[in-house]
Amino acid sequence: MINIVHLFPHQLGLNGERGNVECLQSRLSWAGIESSIHEVSSKAQMPSSVDAVFIGSGTLSGALEALDLMQPVGQILRDLASSGTPMLALGLGWEILGNEITLLDGKTVPGLGIYPSQSTRIEKRASCEAFGFDNSGNLCAGYANHSSEITLLENSEPLIQLESGYGNSSMTPAPKATGEGLLWKNLMAARLNGPLLPLNPHLADAFLAMVAKNSDLQYLQQSDEAREVDELASSARIALQKRLLS
Repeated sequence: MINIVHLFPHQLGLNGERGNVECLQSRLSWAGIESSIHEVSSKAQMPSSVDAVFIGSGTLSGALEALDLMQPVGQILRDLASSGTPMLALGLGWEILGNEITLLDGKTVPGLGIYPSQSTRIEKRASCEAFGFDNSGNLCAGYANHSSEITLLENSEPLIQLESGYGNSSMTPAPKATGEGLLWKNLMAARLNGPLLPLNPHLADAFLAMVAKNSDLQYLQQSDEAREVDELASSARIALQKRLLS
């Protein structure tokens, strides 16, 4: 049984974020692995056994509310991360798990310090389709919708190198600024919406491979169900890429 914690889904549930955890659960099921999703909005809801952690995006006010409510489970989450538990954070959920967020008024809000990154909120909003390639050469695509500059720390690397659109910078688009997301040890993050994983199932499989390895399981995705949805997702990504290149 794989136990997946979904952090603060009510505050951080924009852009179809629930579809990401449903994607993970479906792909585990297709591979013959049982899983359970635990929605956690308080310390009392945290399960005793955690194999993976997911946090989505939302509004800035929702993210700051979640960050405040998250303090009682902050050390638990830091311990999970340091022990190798895979975590996937998207959008503002990623920002509040980073080192700090600098707001428009110059105030700095400490994050949970799990992800080696920091962000600075800006007035400009990046809103557009985007595509690029991950470190394995897989086409990745989605929708950028954010208003901050994210800096990666501790030699962490982008999850995706964009060829079009906005990634970790909301001010400078690709190809001048190509980095999107973060990949560092057992931590994965991104800002692309879609939602991310149903549109990019190869990223879901990469994350689940980390989960399986940390849980001493074998994750092998060869199901007919996955093949069918992967073909549909690939067609959608290719169509988006062609649209942006035309």
